[in-house]
Amino acid sequence: MIRIIQVLIISFFVGCVSNENVVLVKQIESTNSIVLRMKKDKNSIFSLSYPLSFKIKKTDNRDIYYAENSYLFQNKKLSSGTAACYLKTYDEDNYLTSSYKVFNGSILYIIDKNDTLQRNLSGYYQKMIREKKDTIHVSLKEFNNNFKYIIDNFFEGDSIYLHFHDHKRWIDVPLRVSFN
Repeated sequence: MIRIIQVLIISFFVGCVSNENVVLVKQIESTNSIVLRMKKDKNSIFSLSYPLSFKIKKTDNRDIYYAENSYLFQNKKLSSGTAACYLKTYDEDNYLTSSYKVFNGSILYIIDKNDTLQRNLSGYYQKMIREKKDTIHVSLKEFNNNFKYIIDNFFEGDSIYLHFHDHKRWIDVPLRVSFN
């Protein structure tokens, strides 16, 4: 009986120092735009950069900072490999406070070998050729309204792990990315 009470007491104390609810994260609508970039040979659109924003705050007094993320593509063929997703604050201070702090960034999709995406975005490709531009910015609202097919079939299902650190241990927050 004493052994069971000891195990319960130890379990209670270990549970109190878990990483649960140490960081609160909310994905918010980004104010940035979609960025389309053409290949150097100008034969197709090479990449699509989709904006991503989060509001993040800590819920205890520890000194916690955002370190990095791991982005998991549902469609691995669109992955750029390394540096596929980045997040940063305007003041470039990654330490969290007890009030929400906005982290903005983008997800980089490599689309030059995807015929379906090239066909869907051909209007922007033609516009880039006409205007002799290798980069074009499209409002997030316009893209989301006109290209629901792309979002549903190529982006939906992506997820991200946000990695935080408190100078002693890692705090990982898994999230499914929303493209609304």
